Amino acid sequence: MSSIEDRVRSPTIWERRLLARLLEASFSGRDELKVQIETLSCRVIDANGSLDLQTSSPLISVVKKRVPVEGAAKDLDGMTIHYLLHVKRGFVNELEIYKDDSSRVLHRPEPAEVEVVTAE
Repeated sequence: MSSIEDRVRSPTIWERRLLARLLEASFSGRDELKVQIETLSCRVIDANGSLDLQTSSPLISVVKKRVPVEGAAKDLDGMTIHYLLHVKRGFVNELEIYKDDSSRVLHRPEPAEVEVVTAE
């Protein structure tokens, strides 16, 4: 897995596919978030690959909760990996990745395998 890095970069193909998967769900503000991720830059912030997200889109998303959508999938050890998309002041802010037992993610699932739920 990725380690923490200071470098701001474009999301990888897998990261883009995961974000697109999360945004397949229907919720308030989703369409604006889809536009925001088109101009996304990111920085890895922990050993599990959580991302600090920044967009250059001026389009503001009105979501009902700070984490309007999240996903979950099983890791190789059977523990659940969680993917939470954080929105702050109307803009994508973070993709938080963690496991139920706080251990390190062993294997990234295919985004299609991630079950998505909304906060609405």
